[in-house]
Amino acid sequence: MANETHCATCPVCASAIRAWREKATSYGRFRIDVCTGCGFAFVNPRPSFEFLMDFYAKLGFGTMDVTEVPTKESVMAQEEADPNSILDAQRLAATLAGLLQRQGKQPGRFLDIGCGYGFFALEAIRKGFEVTALDLATNKRKVMKEITGIEPVASSFEDFQGDSGSFSAILMSQILEHVSDINQWMTKANTLLQEGGVLAIALPNFDNAFRYFLGERGPYIIPPEHLNFFNGRSLSRLLEKHGFKVEGVHWVSRMPKRVIRKRLKGAAPLVPVVDALGKVAFKACDLMHLGLMVNVYGRKVGKSATA
Repeated sequence: MANETHCATCPVCASAIRAWREKATSYGRFRIDVCTGCGFAFVNPRPSFEFLMDFYAKLGFGTMDVTEVPTKESVMAQEEADPNSILDAQRLAATLAGLLQRQGKQPGRFLDIGCGYGFFALEAIRKGFEVTALDLATNKRKVMKEITGIEPVASSFEDFQGDSGSFSAILMSQILEHVSDINQWMTKANTLLQEGGVLAIALPNFDNAFRYFLGERGPYIIPPEHLNFFNGRSLSRLLEKHGFKVEGVHWVSRMPKRVIRKRLKGAAPLVPVVDALGKVAFKACDLMHLGLMVNVYGRKVGKSATA
C-alpha cells in the first residue's frame, strides 16, 4: 500500500511496542503490534486515508451499489425481532445526558459520527439533543433519514467542518477501530466540544475472552477494516492524553438471538437454553472486564495534548 506510515512507538502513550501477530486477508498481510505500556494493539504500518476511503467505497460506502440494499422496513423488522442497536443507543444516550445533567447542563448539540441507521441519533433526540449526524454510506443515510427525519451529512469526520466548542456531546460508536489517525480524531473531538462537554466511545474490547483463545482469529481482528484494538486501559489513556477526564468505563456483551438461531439451525428448542446460558456467561465476562465491547465516557476538562 502506498503512503503507509510506520509507528516506532505506541500512538497512544509513546511506549515501546512489540510484534504481536500477522493477519492475512484477501487485502494483503497485516502486521499487528502491541504496546508494552497501555496494551493498545494496532495495524503497523498504518494504511493511508486514501487507501481506506477506496476500501470502504468498494464495500458499498459512498455512492457505489451493494448487493443487498437495506430499507427502513427491513432494518426496523430485524431490530424489533431481536433488539440490539436500540438497547445500546438507549444506554449511551442516557449516560451522556446524565453526565451533562450532573453539571447542571441541559442536552445541547449532539454529533453522531458514523450514524448508521440512526438508532443512536433517535435516542439522542428523545433525550432533548439537537443532532448532527455523519455517515459515508449512501444507503445508511437514506434509512437514517426515514427513521429520524434528520438529513445526515455525507462526510468523513476528517472532512467535517464544525465550529470550535459547538457541541455538548459527541458519540463515536463502532467507528474509532476503523481510523488511521486516532490522535487526529481525539484532537478534533476536543476542539468541537464545549468545556465540560462529553465524549462517548464504544468499540470492540481487545481483551475480550474470545481473543484470548483465538488470537488473531478473534472475531474483531479483521484488518484493514479494523486497524485499532483497544482495551479499557488504552482507550482511557487516549482520552486522558487529549484533555478528557474519564467518567466511566463499561464492558458490554450481547449475542443476538439470530446468531444463536443460525448456529443451532435444526435445533430450535435449544435456542432459549443457549440464550439464557450465554447471558450468564457474558455477564461474568463483563464483570471480569473480558466483555465483547468496551464503552468509555470522557468529559472535556482541558485542551488536547496535540492541539
